[in-house]
Amino acid sequence: MRRLLGLSTFLLCLLPTTLGFAQGLLADRARTEGPGFRVGDFELHPGIGAEVGYDSNLYFTEDSPTGGRQRVDSAILRITPHFMFSTIGAARRAEGEARDTGDSALPTVAFRGGVSASYYEFFADSNRRNVEINGGLRLTILPERPFNVTIYNEFQRSVRPFTENFGNASPARIGNQAGIDLVGQTDGGVVAFRLSYNFGLDFFEDAQFQFGNAFTHRVTLQETFRFLPSTAIVHDTTFEYQDYMSELASSAPSQLNDNARIRTRIGLNGALTENISLLGMVGYAAGFYGSNPALPGFRQDFDSIVAQVELRWQIVEGTRLSLGYDRDFYPSFLGNYYSRDRGYVNFQATIGGSFLLGVDAEVSFLDFGSIVGPTGTIIDLSNGQREDVRVVAGVFGEYRITDWLGVNASARYSAGFTDYQYSAAVTGSFIDPAQFNKFEVFGGVRVFY
Repeated sequence: MRRLLGLSTFLLCLLPTTLGFAQGLLADRARTEGPGFRVGDFELHPGIGAEVGYDSNLYFTEDSPTGGRQRVDSAILRITPHFMFSTIGAARRAEGEARDTGDSALPTVAFRGGVSASYYEFFADSNRRNVEINGGLRLTILPERPFNVTIYNEFQRSVRPFTENFGNASPARIGNQAGIDLVGQTDGGVVAFRLSYNFGLDFFEDAQFQFGNAFTHRVTLQETFRFLPSTAIVHDTTFEYQDYMSELASSAPSQLNDNARIRTRIGLNGALTENISLLGMVGYAAGFYGSNPALPGFRQDFDSIVAQVELRWQIVEGTRLSLGYDRDFYPSFLGNYYSRDRGYVNFQATIGGSFLLGVDAEVSFLDFGSIVGPTGTIIDLSNGQREDVRVVAGVFGEYRITDWLGVNASARYSAGFTDYQYSAAVTGSFIDPAQFNKFEVFGGVRVFY
């Protein structure tokens, strides 16, 4: 059961504002690309980074006053080579390179792609050393035209531990997202639309976690109506269908159901002043979860209002502050789903053209669906109800010595607080209150061109 808890904890940590930190130096492509090499109609951007870090709680272990497992801290070495490539971008065309060679016209096809690998050495547990892999490609037909088509594929293999020490089981997880976007607009851009289809795969390499393997189909339609130069009405609708591999999901410690989810929102996105803009969206979302053969008639559905408000302030050129609130719901290995109310703030600045600074923080309230075992039995001391508070805060800084060499440092704190407790009949003599806190810090140097 602790493995299930850890898996859920890990997924909750991969929320939008924290995913970039997990990817290290490659969180923002703008941080990875230097001047680049031009080879014919292509830009090439190689690079490599080396970092030394520290993780105060490698396995998300609970600090329990009644005993239990001891938390494991570890020094970490991370080495990350990468290679990015693309067709000639707008920046080079604007600088005149394309005009010099007579190819300043808009291209018929444009693409951006890249591949990277991150080697991890965990000094407290050398058996965990492993390699993450990331790769992706986006190909756009008729870019910068009123109608264009983008085909993409993104692959990621993550290897960071996500639960308490679980013997020789591997934490490796593979995710792949493939899809197509159809984008169109009127000549003046007053009315625009985007129709997207995405096929997602989640796959855990170790047999102990493969109950979480699933396919997800997602279709999104977004329309915008611009009634002022920098202000538009926005509407979007998304339908998702998640299909767990039934022969594996039946072995999950908590009941998992195939499900369909729909979300529709409408709002306003635009400028309030020259430097301040606002995004406001409100709508409705629902989730429909299939019954379990062991429990005929059991269903656990969700419906609620969803919303997002974000205020963005361009303080000066290169310095931006964003703060906001959002409410939505997401898949979970506990209770099938959780709703999330989140407040967040993000600050980014470029100082003197050489120093990059990023600060972000968020506080979230999570409310899970009813948590029961595969046969419908209560597996906790909270009657199947779980509510969490999550706190995440981080800072990133980099000094670019030249336009191809930089030194950087980052730090992040994350924590989960809850009164939820598993039943002693399930977890044995140790009752896990499902809480954790951890601190991570990294520093290193990288070469990027």
